[in-house]
Amino acid sequence: MNRKIIFLVTEDWYFLSHRLPLALACKKNGYDVSVACKDTGKLNIIKEYGFKCFNLKLHRGYFSIFMVLKNIIEINKVIGKSKANIIHAVSMQSIILGLLATIFNYKIGFVAAITGLGTLFITKNIKNKLILFCINIFLIICFKKKNVKVIVQNKDDQYFVSKTLFCSLNKIYLIRGSGIDINYHKLQEEPNSPPIIISYVGRIIQDKGIENLVEAFKLVYKINKNIKLLLVGSVDKNNIRPISDQFIRDNNKNNIEFIGEVKDIREIWKISHVAILPSKREGLPKSLLEAAAAGRAIISSDVPGSREIAVNSINAEVFLPEDINAMVKAILYLSKNHQVRKSYGKNSRKLVESDMSEDKVIKNTLYVYQDF
Repeated sequence: MNRKIIFLVTEDWYFLSHRLPLALACKKNGYDVSVACKDTGKLNIIKEYGFKCFNLKLHRGYFSIFMVLKNIIEINKVIGKSKANIIHAVSMQSIILGLLATIFNYKIGFVAAITGLGTLFITKNIKNKLILFCINIFLIICFKKKNVKVIVQNKDDQYFVSKTLFCSLNKIYLIRGSGIDINYHKLQEEPNSPPIIISYVGRIIQDKGIENLVEAFKLVYKINKNIKLLLVGSVDKNNIRPISDQFIRDNNKNNIEFIGEVKDIREIWKISHVAILPSKREGLPKSLLEAAAAGRAIISSDVPGSREIAVNSINAEVFLPEDINAMVKAILYLSKNHQVRKSYGKNSRKLVESDMSEDKVIKNTLYVYQDF
C-alpha cells in the first residue's frame, strides 16, 4: 500500500522554511505527500515541488469557538481528500485542530510535533490560564491514543509532555528541531571590525524579547559606539503580541537597524560577529542553528529550547529572561573579546554537527513514521 502523509502547518512560509527538506525526503522514500496550510502567497511554490496542497483558512492572534469549529470541519475534509494514513501536525495550533478533527479516528497515525509551547504557556492572565487548563486536559486524553506519537525539540518540553501531560516516554521522541543543512550553511570566517555587528534573526514580536533587546542595546551604545544591532525578520501582525510599527520607527536609529526579511540568511551571518536571541521560550530556534553552523558566538536568554544550542561559557553567554543588565554585560563582553568569540564560534559549529544536522533530523523523523 502506498503510504500517504499530510503535513498540517499554520502557514505556507513556515513549511518552506522549516519542513520542506523533510517533505522532500518523504517523497524520495515513496510517500505520497500532501501539505495543508494557510496560503499567504507561497502555496504555489510548494505545489511546484510536486506536493498536493490544500489552503486552510487558519487564523492566528485571536480565539473564536465559531472559527475553531469551521477549522475542524475544514481539516477533517482535507484529511479525507488526501487519503492520508499519517498526519504530521506542526505547532500547537495545528496539533490541537488536527486532534479535534480526528478525535474519533484511531486508524490514522498522528504525529504531534511540538515546536515550542507558545504564548499561551508564557502569559499568566486568568483567561489564558483557563484556556491552558482545558488544552492540557484535552492533550492528556489524546496523547493516550495508540495512534498518536509526540515529537519534541528540547528536554524541557520532553519533561513537560511526560510529567504534565502524562504521556508515556515510549511515545515521545526528542528530535532536535527541523535540522540544519551543514553543507549549505558552511563555517564562515569572522568579518573585520569595527563595527562589531550583533544580529537578531526571527519574527519581530514581543515574546522574542525585542523590546528588551533594543533597551539593552541603547545602554551598550552609550558605552561603545563601534557596535551595531541588526534586527532581521518580518513583523508578525497575526501574533497575539506583535511589535508596533511605531516602535520600529522610533528605534530604527543610532546603529539599530530593522532590515526585514532577507532571501539568503547566510549573508547576515557573513557580516555578523555575534548572534543574539533574548526570547521568552523556544522549541529549538532555527536562527541560532544557522548562526552556530556559520561559527558564530551566541548571546541568549536561558530558556527552554534556546539552552539546547546556547551553552553558557561553551559557545554562548546566557542570561535570565528580562534581565536587561545581564544582557548588556554579555554584549559588551563578547564585543571586546575576539578570542572568546572565536572559541565560542568553533564550539557552535561542533554542536550543530552532533545531532542537529538536517540529515540526522530527517532520519530520526522517518523512523517515527515506521510503526504506523
